[in-house]
Amino acid sequence: MQETRLQPADKSEANGCIDIKPIWRIDSHFRCPVIGLCLSLQELKRILKKTGVRVKHLKPFQLHTTAMENVGNENKISRKLDIYLKRKFKRELSEFGCIDESRFKAAWKVHLQKGEITPLVWIAAVRSDLSNACLMHIFGDIHMLSYKNVCDACAQNQRFARQQEMNRRLSEKMKTVKALFRKLKKERDILKSNLNKLQLTHETLKKEKEKADKGLTISGRSVPVDELRAENSKLQAIVREEERAILRYKLKIKSLEDQNKKLRSHLHRQEGLTSHLREEMNKTINQLSFLNQCNERCPAFDLCAKRVLIVGGITKLQAYYRKLVEEKGGVFEYHDGYMNGGKRGLERQVKRSDVVLCPVNCNSHTACLSVKKLCQKHRKPIQMLSSAS
Repeated sequence: MQETRLQPADKSEANGCIDIKPIWRIDSHFRCPVIGLCLSLQELKRILKKTGVRVKHLKPFQLHTTAMENVGNENKISRKLDIYLKRKFKRELSEFGCIDESRFKAAWKVHLQKGEITPLVWIAAVRSDLSNACLMHIFGDIHMLSYKNVCDACAQNQRFARQQEMNRRLSEKMKTVKALFRKLKKERDILKSNLNKLQLTHETLKKEKEKADKGLTISGRSVPVDELRAENSKLQAIVREEERAILRYKLKIKSLEDQNKKLRSHLHRQEGLTSHLREEMNKTINQLSFLNQCNERCPAFDLCAKRVLIVGGITKLQAYYRKLVEEKGGVFEYHDGYMNGGKRGLERQVKRSDVVLCPVNCNSHTACLSVKKLCQKHRKPIQMLSSAS
């Protein structure tokens, strides 16, 4: 990338130690990162609305574009943006605005590792004393971070898709268990009803036996007593068998209830993990939207509309790869990794791509080696991924 020299700084004082530039005088490479990273969508919408822009139906990309179209020269929008950013980062400016370049670069490195670069991006852009090499170093970190975020977002989408499929299977299994539980509960209720009837019958027969025994004592007849005893024994055997059946069903129901409890607990953990992945994915996508959404009028247009080539990967997730890249303003290309047709087709795709992603676990050794050689030949950045996920 050709280096661009710093523009002359305004003579306004910042904390009495250095001159800072207004936003319309900052280096053109930093305009897009400053607008995208240093201002939230709500902040940007509020500022544009105060300047008379109708923001109600504007999408995030359109809000970003509107700001970028006005930030290159002094006007009411750029003045509002400049005042707001100076007020927003007043504390950070007092801390990092006066330190020398070596200490500022060290602070940048620490904050980059912690993911807290927003204030330092703006301070680097408006400081008039930083060398061009320092600015290009910071800009390069921001530029490459956008590629890393694309890869991270792809991986998060894959994890999210797998989690959704797992949740769907668990939901189906829960439906089956619940249906079985309802069936067993109904059978248990029937058995309880039958047992109550048998117990009533048993009590009735017991009373009749006592009456019969009493009557036979007077008359001296013994045959009916034997018959009643035999019938009573049969009924008692039936009752015992029903009681054993009820016990078996109770044990089975208890086992199913324990299994159901475990499934519910597992499903709850999966839902929590899904929620965490969804939040992480949304955060990454929001960061990508700030870093990458520009149009042809944006001075940092070379950051956007990148052609991303994925070689191999999980074929059924191709739609997810395409959606992620194209929603962020990129151009998606895909090669299945098979080399049966030779290297010419793959080489043509590599030549016209800006970045190449190649998961090694979904490609042959020959395919991985060919991709790497082609990228070296045409000087294209390549990211060899340990797995498609």
